[in-house]
Amino acid sequence: MKKQKGTAGMLLKTALCLALSVLWLPAVAGAATQDQVNEVRQLLEEYHISKPTDDKLNESEIEAMIGSLDDPYTQYFSPEELQSFSNAINQSFVGIGIVMSQDDGITYLENVVPDSPAFKAGLMPGDALVSIDGAATAGKSIDAIQVMAAGKEGSTVNVGVKRGLVKLQFLVARTSMQLPVATSRLMGAGVGYLRLDSFSADAAAKFKAQLQSLEGQGMTSLVVDLRGNGGGYVDQAQQIGALFVADGILAHVADRDGKDTPIELHGEKRDYPVYILVDGGSASATELLSGALQEYGVAKLVGTKTYGKGVIQQLIPVASGGTLKVTVQEYKTPGGKKVDKVGLTPDVAVTGGLQQLLAAYRLAGGGDVRLTVGRGALVVNGIRTADAGSVIKKNGVWYVSSKLGALASEAKLSYDAKARQIVLDKDGTTHRLAASDSHVIVKNGVSYIDVRLLSKWFANLTWAAVGDGTVTLYDSAA
Repeated sequence: MKKQKGTAGMLLKTALCLALSVLWLPAVAGAATQDQVNEVRQLLEEYHISKPTDDKLNESEIEAMIGSLDDPYTQYFSPEELQSFSNAINQSFVGIGIVMSQDDGITYLENVVPDSPAFKAGLMPGDALVSIDGAATAGKSIDAIQVMAAGKEGSTVNVGVKRGLVKLQFLVARTSMQLPVATSRLMGAGVGYLRLDSFSADAAAKFKAQLQSLEGQGMTSLVVDLRGNGGGYVDQAQQIGALFVADGILAHVADRDGKDTPIELHGEKRDYPVYILVDGGSASATELLSGALQEYGVAKLVGTKTYGKGVIQQLIPVASGGTLKVTVQEYKTPGGKKVDKVGLTPDVAVTGGLQQLLAAYRLAGGGDVRLTVGRGALVVNGIRTADAGSVIKKNGVWYVSSKLGALASEAKLSYDAKARQIVLDKDGTTHRLAASDSHVIVKNGVSYIDVRLLSKWFANLTWAAVGDGTVTLYDSAA
C-alpha cells in the first residue's frame, strides 16, 4: 500500500541541509552578463574553501563555473530563487494550512495548522478530502491535489470533505503564513516532546518558549525530534545549544586556510535527561547541535545515522544581480570528529518512525502508551504522524498490522518462513499464528491480526474502536 504525504498550498518540504543548505533549487537559466561572470569568479576565488584559481574557473557561464567546483552546496540564486530559498528555511508559504496523507486510496487531512485559515474555517484532522472547488479528488495523487489547491494570496478555495457520514463544504481564504517551527506537548510520565522542523531565523526563540512551557508543566525528561530537519542558520543552533551547555563549544570551524574558529557556547545546564531523535534527513545545523550535545553527554541520539553535511555556506550578494551561496568553512564536533560525508552515529540505533518515537519515549522513562490509528494518521500520546495501512475493519472485526500490534504490546515480532507463522515473543512466552488463520488478514504483503486476540494474549494491551474510522490501543506500563 503506497503511503503519501503532502501539504496543500504549501512549499514542499526538502532537505535544506543549511548551515546554510543542501542543493535543491535549479541553477539560474540563460546566459549571464559578463559583469556577473567576472564578479562571481572573483568571489569564488576569494571565499571558496577549495581556493579555486582562474585556470579552474575558466568557463564563461556562472553555472559552469559553479559546476566545476564539484560542490553541491555552492549555488547562484536569482532574486526569485533566493526568496523561495528563504521561505523554505523559515517555513513560510501561501496556502490554507492543511497537511494531507493517503490511506487505501482516500486522502485525509492528517493535520490542520493551528490558527491557519483551514483551522478557523472548521476543517479538522481526520476529515476525508472529497473535492477542491467542486472537482473530485478521488484517485488523484497528493501532488495533483496540491496543484488543484494552489492559488494567489487573498483568493479563496472551496474544500469539500466527508466527516463520518456527513459531507461538508468549507470556503477557505489562502493567506501567507508560517508553519510552526517548534511544537511540543507532554507525552505522559513527565516526558516532554519537542519537535523542531527547521533552524529558521527565529528557531531558538521558538524552541526556548516551547522548552519553558514543558518545564512549567512539570517535565522530568525531554525527547527532541530533529528527524527530517535539514538545518538552517548556525547562530540558531548555537543559541539552542546554550540552553543545555554552560560553557563549551558547538563545533570547530575551519576556513580555507585551515584556521580553526570555535563556535562558543555560554549558557546553562538542564538537570533532566535528553534524547534526540535523528535520521538520514537530519543534516547540517541539526548535526552541529546533536553532535555537540552528544559529546558533552547532555543527550543521547536515537534513530539512524544522520545525513553528513559538515560544511558551512555564506550568502554573498552579487552587485550585478543575484546572490551567491558559497561553501566557506568545514566544521567538526567539539571532540574533533569529521561530520561531512560521514554523519553522526546514534547511541541507540532504531529503524522505523514509530519504533524510534516509542524507543525514545520509553528510554526517557515513559509509561502508558496510547496509539490511535486510522484515517491516514497515527497518534501516539498526542503526537500525530502520517500513517497508511495499519488498521483494517472487516465483517465488524478490527485488525491491526502485526508490526503495530507488536509495538503496542512491546513484543518481539518475527516470521517463521518454514512454518508460515507469525511469531510474537514477550517475557519468555511465545505466541504463534499461521498466516492462514481466521484471525489473520494478509493484504498487499502486510499481515493484520485480530485486535481481540492480541488483547487476549497480552495483559498490558487493551483496545477501543471509534465509529468506522479509528481504533485505539492502550499499552499499560507494568
